[in-house]
Parts: sequence; structure tokens; C-alpha cells
Amino acid sequence: MTLDLNAWAARAVADTIFGWHCRGLSLVLCLRTPDSSLGVLMCEKPRILTAEECTQPDILIGGPQEAFNLIGRTNPPPGSHSFGALLRHDTGIAIVAEPLKQAQALAALERLIELSRPERPYFEGHDFAHDEVAVTGHRKHLRTSGNRQASIHYLEAGRGVPTIFLHTAGADSRQYLHQLADCALQTSHRMLAFDMPWHGLSSGEDNQEFTAGYQLTEEAYLDWCAGFIEQVAGGPAIIIGCSMGAAIALTLTARRPDLVLGCIALEAPMTAPGRRSELLTDARIADSQHNPAYVRAMLGPNCPQRQRDEACAIYAQARPGIYMGDLAYYSNEYDGARIAAPLAISGRPVALLTGSYDYSASPANTRQLHDAVNSDNVTFNEMPELGHFPMIEDPTRFRPHLLTALKRLGD
Repeated sequence: MTLDLNAWAARAVADTIFGWHCRGLSLVLCLRTPDSSLGVLMCEKPRILTAEECTQPDILIGGPQEAFNLIGRTNPPPGSHSFGALLRHDTGIAIVAEPLKQAQALAALERLIELSRPERPYFEGHDFAHDEVAVTGHRKHLRTSGNRQASIHYLEAGRGVPTIFLHTAGADSRQYLHQLADCALQTSHRMLAFDMPWHGLSSGEDNQEFTAGYQLTEEAYLDWCAGFIEQVAGGPAIIIGCSMGAAIALTLTARRPDLVLGCIALEAPMTAPGRRSELLTDARIADSQHNPAYVRAMLGPNCPQRQRDEACAIYAQARPGIYMGDLAYYSNEYDGARIAAPLAISGRPVALLTGSYDYSASPANTRQLHDAVNSDNVTFNEMPELGHFPMIEDPTRFRPHLLTALKRLGD
């Protein structure tokens, strides 16, 4: 199916969300193939531009028609599914823009890519018994073995095997609301999901609420996870983490197997270089628009739009500098090669699960980690249709993978 650039641009300028994301901008966007060229003025009331008006665009998206057709497919291939993916994959599409202008327009550009595809129902419900009211919020003043202290907020639901969920960089425990709300899991698992200091509803660390210069380290992260397991879970638990949370879940399993019954690592990389960007915290950029768009690029394109929006909304509410500071650990410090041998020695069962549309921790990247550990206790499975945040972007599609992994752990 051919993606009609004129119809695509017309849909964008008529779209309320695209226009909302363009507020405050005055940028010329050009869409160009060898046979055609047209533009969009990105401003509060976007409009179509003629080819003559976009000879010197601020942002150029160009390439052969065939490459644009991949973007507009109902099921686009990984790499063609988002603006962020196009930047990072060789699909035949070239993007030319100054980094600052591109960052200022990122939310609108991600919405533009969404609008290239047929509209789907916004949300059709969860395909499993789901009770959010059964999920309760709590606070616990934690003092860790490293003498760190904070008022930690956590969500809890269910009874049974202690199971702790660890959120991604820049996010909080709400990412796991739909797993904690799973009525079947509530009958067999005591599920806990906590906000790291400075995240979600937790306080800052050591009575400090400012975030200037914040950078997460492996030692601090381990300290908080161990403290929560010991003081709230009350003993060894199943550890489930995603992205940054997966990295520390694996590190915890390698370094403190006495606290771990088993580990499920979602979107776990061997390494994840290049994820930390100074533009995540920049006074010239609205981080409540930019940072959710940075995340949206890694979501599965066919996940329910409500869930895609919910996944991104968490990032719109984060404290300034926290996402960038978390990535100092995830992107710069974490290295799967350092924990591969200890993971094998730990003897704990580990399930690695990675979405097909993830480019931060791609399936190939996770497979490299799996091969480096080289243990029968560690399994790897790719999750078709899902991206970097499977637990929140599509809880229904993610659920069978989670249940299979829990069974694999011997639960």
C-alpha cells in the first residue's frame, strides 16, 4: 500500500494532538521523495506548505517512496515504526535537522508517524479479570545498609509468593499497575512495586528534594533494592524489572542471590550505550513533552493507543533531571559482561523477555547477554508486537509471556 504524502500531511494539520504538540513552534517540516515534495508549518495552527515554501526546511524527512510505504503499514517492520526508530535504523529514510529544533519538535514528530497509519480503536479493555481497586498504596521509611534514607512509596496487591517489580529509568511503580490488578495473580503472589527515591511519590534521598546533578549509581541502586526486599518483602522474592530495572534485577541476582528466588528481566541489554542525552534536561526544551516522546518511539506501534498514552504520561510527570540521571547508570555504568559469570554461578532461574520493537535493548542485544551467561538456568524469548515497556504498553499481549516466565521460575 502506498503512503500518500499529501493525505498524510492533511491528516496531521487537522489533528488536535499534533497541533497541541506544535504550540510555541514555528518550524518548516518537509516530506520529500524523488518525485514529490511538500511541507507543513509546525505551529499552533499547522498548515500545508507548497514545495516553494519549504526549500529550506528546519526538518527534512526524505527517502524513496518504498521507505515511506513501510512507515505507513498497519504492521510496520521494526525500524520504521516511529520517528526515533527512523533516526537509529537504516531504512532508506534520511532525517536532517538541528538537534535542538528536532528535540523541540519531537512530540509532534512522533505523533506525525502515528498518523501515517490507519486509526484503530482507542482502547478495547483488558482481556483478563482486572481490579485496580485491589491495588493499595503504602509508605515505608527505609534506611539502607549504606545508611541512605528516604520515605519510599510502594504499591501492593495479592497474597502468596513475594514478587517485586522494578520500574524503568525516569518512571515509577505505576508501570506495573495492570499486573498488580490482575485478579488471577493476586491469588498466588504478594506483588510489590516501589518508587525509587525522587521518583513517583517517594521522597528524595537523605531529606534532599532538589534533583540538580542527580546521577544514579549501581551501588546506590543495589542498596535501595536490597533494603526494600529485606524491610518490606521480608525475605527473598521473585524480582521482575524492565530496562534499567532489568539491569539491576540481573545485577541483584548476580551479587545478592540470597535475596532472589528467581528473576524476570524485561528488555535487558548486554549494554545500552547512547541512551543518555543532555537534551533530556534542557531549559530550551519542554521536557514534559520531549521525554515522553523519547519513550513513545520505543513502543509497539499496534499497542492500544490508550496504553501507549498511559506509558508516556508517567514520563510527563517526572522530576527534572531524573530520567537523564538514571541513564547514567543504565547507559553508562551497567555492563552485562560484568555480571554474566556471577549470574551463571548464582544458580537462580532467569527469564529474559524482549519486545521486537525495542531498539534500546533489542532482541539481538538481549540474545548476546543470554549467550554470554551461557547457563541452562537462563532462557530468552522475543515478544512479537511489543516494545520497550511491555507491561504497560499492552498488558493483555504481555500477560502470556509473564505467566510462562513465572511458571519457568518454578512458581
